[in-house]
This record gives sequence, C-alpha cells and structure tokens, in this order.
Amino acid sequence: MKIKIFGLLLSSSLILAACSGEEDANTDTTETEGGPIVEEEASEDEQETSTEYGGSEKDAATDENTPDESADGGEETDTSTAADPAGSSDSNTDTEESESTETEGSSNNTGSDSSMTNSTTIALEDISMNADDAISIAEGEAEGDIHEISFEHNGEEWVYKVDLNNGSKESEVVVNHDTEEVLDVRTEQEDDDDNDDQNDVVDYGSLNEAYDAIDEAIADLGGGEVKEWSLSMDDGVAEYNIDLVYENQAYEYKINAETLEILESEQDD
Repeated sequence: MKIKIFGLLLSSSLILAACSGEEDANTDTTETEGGPIVEEEASEDEQETSTEYGGSEKDAATDENTPDESADGGEETDTSTAADPAGSSDSNTDTEESESTETEGSSNNTGSDSSMTNSTTIALEDISMNADDAISIAEGEAEGDIHEISFEHNGEEWVYKVDLNNGSKESEVVVNHDTEEVLDVRTEQEDDDDNDDQNDVVDYGSLNEAYDAIDEAIADLGGGEVKEWSLSMDDGVAEYNIDLVYENQAYEYKINAETLEILESEQDD
C-alpha cells in the first residue's frame, strides 16, 4: 500500500515537473521566438521599405554625399570662373572695341558724305547775301559795266563772282558770301578787237532777282538745293542759268530774267 502511494506521488511529481518544463520551454520559446522575430521582421520591413522607396538611411547617405559634390562643384566653378574672367573680359573688350570701331567708322563716313553734300549745294533760304550787295562791293573794287554775275562754291566757301568791263580792261571781283569780304580782284587788259557791246551789259536793277528765278525753278522741280547759278546776256536776252540738285540728281534750268519764263530744263547726266 505504501509502495503504491509512493509510486503515485512520484508519478505526480514527475508529471508536474514535466508540465512545468513544458510551460518554461513554451515561455522561453515564446519570448525568444516571438519578441526578436517581431523586431527583426519590423527591421527587415523597414529596410525593405527604405531600400524599395528610398528610405531614410539612403536619404541620409545621399544628403551626406550631396554637400560634398556641391562643394566640389562649387570649387570647380570658382576655379573655372577665376580662370575665365580674364579671357571673358578680353573677349568682351575685343568685341566692344570692334563694335566701337565699326560704329566710329560708319559715323565718320556719314559725316563725310553729309559734309560733301553741304559743301556743294546750299538751300535757297540759306543764301543770305543778295546779288545786289555783291555787285555794290564789286563796283567799289573795279570800274565797268556788269557783264556776268555768278554764285558758286570755290572748294572752300560760297562766293559771288562779278565780271565788269570798262572797254579797256576786264575785271573779276570775288566776294565771300558769308563775310562779304573781297577775296580776289583779277584784272586783264581788253584786246582792241574786243568792243564793249552794249548787248552784253547786264542791267541787274531792271531784272528779276536771282532769288525769284531760283524759287521758280525749285517750284517746277518740286524741291532741291542750289549748286550754282549765273546771269548773263544771250542774244540780247538776260538769262539765268541755274543748277539744282534734287534727290541726288542734278538738273539745269534756263530762265528768262525779265519774265521768269522757264526757257529750258533738263536732267544733267
């Protein structure tokens, strides 16, 4: 009987010990397998997430690399910029000097063309000295009747030229248009065979002024400036010969000084 009871107790103890061991084993297994597995799985999920979608670790690595590359790029840029400014400045300077030279050249050409035009023609309203004044000045320098009056550019300035003849000598008096100064008096002896024909004498006071004749020619042409004009007798008729320039073309007019009739007009080739 005692032996049976002892056996039962021993069996119970063994059974309890076995049950306790199984519980401990289950507990350890749960703690060992459950907790770490969850953390590792979470870590692996995070790693997979970061790897798959460019996670924080990769971003951090990228951020760390990016400043270095930017710094390197900045240094390279600074170095190249430091090297280039001289060349860049020289290039710009050369370009500016070239453009400046071309601009100055073109402006000089324009000035030359304008100067040439202004020196060979004059607007009617810019003729400030009348032929009457030029004749009065000429008659104070030489004696004789007026045979011809002309207005022209002598290469330096606008002048009047007045030809007088007294039967024994012929004189040409040159008067500056702007200053009314006598520039030259040229006199030559008249040949005995040359008679002072009254048909060649110009009575300017009885004729229409040069201004009116020029104005008539410009009105007929539609515009223009004076290149030169002259007044003389032709077969007993006082005639103005007027040269105009209009739109870069030269024209010649012959106008009756008494009636202002246009006798001839043509384009000069």
